[in-house]
Amino acid sequence: MREARFTDAGVELVEAEPRPLRPGWVRLRVEACGICGSDLHMLHRQHPVPDWLVPGHEIVGVPLEGPAHLEDALYAVEPRVWCGHCEFCLRGSRHLCSSGTLLGVGRNGGLAETVDTPHASLHRVPDQVGALAASLSEPLAVCVRATNLARLTPDSRVLVLGAGSIGLLTALLARDRVDRIAITARYPHQQEIAKQWGFVPLAETEADAWAQDNGPDVVIETVGGLAGTLDDSVRLCRPGGRIVMLGVFAGERPVNALALMLKELTLIGSNTYASSERGSEFGTAVDWLGRYPAELASAQTHQFALSDVARAFECAADKRSGAIKVTVLADS
Repeated sequence: MREARFTDAGVELVEAEPRPLRPGWVRLRVEACGICGSDLHMLHRQHPVPDWLVPGHEIVGVPLEGPAHLEDALYAVEPRVWCGHCEFCLRGSRHLCSSGTLLGVGRNGGLAETVDTPHASLHRVPDQVGALAASLSEPLAVCVRATNLARLTPDSRVLVLGAGSIGLLTALLARDRVDRIAITARYPHQQEIAKQWGFVPLAETEADAWAQDNGPDVVIETVGGLAGTLDDSVRLCRPGGRIVMLGVFAGERPVNALALMLKELTLIGSNTYASSERGSEFGTAVDWLGRYPAELASAQTHQFALSDVARAFECAADKRSGAIKVTVLADS
């Protein structure tokens, strides 16, 4: 079995023996797996990475081994693995489980020929949706969570910081609820797709002027890493507004706490996706894949075969390539 691993040289495809399948788990043949910004953070060692780890958590595949009643169909993988017995799991807040982790982060993920996942993590993909589009289920679920936490109303003015795939998809979902959305976009191809989707694209130097005129009620931060965008959020948000933090930051980042207090801002961390009495936000994302076929297709700019995984990471890491979402597909 071939699987990708991070090495000092970058990303390499290695041969590995299949591992025993855990009880209650399913082995999938991976059809598609997206490359996330957090994968790039691990590639650049901004987060610790064990040598054995197979990255990739935006996974869709077809069952090979597991319960006999599983259909021969596409399934999107909700990559969270939780303990199932702590207070958070028992009350339905599995995303807050202190023992939890993600496939591709704390357990082997989907940049491989096969991946093992808990049976409870599988979501049947609608028949009209292919593997490529379905691999956006996980990032779309992250954005479902963020827009739910933002408590958007029709008159909300929204500023999204960052026009990578998460920023664009968050703005896309917000578009269903509000009329005024601006998004900071560093690169021309990001600005172009923001225009196509009906947002106001802002160069980073234009954000202050736009915020002064429009006073965003909600700022959604999607950059993370080593950026100063958390402090930017505090500066740009109007008094009494809300900041939703989606970006995964590398270590501690400075923030103007005095401005946060004086402006009475609400700072909300958004951690992947949750469940409620209405069902799981990941399941909602899978159900909504068919709502935005043109937008999702235009966001998936580059595809590579698994045998070309190193080149896929090079493309994703170099925004001059025009990449929004880079996806690794099964070798044909």
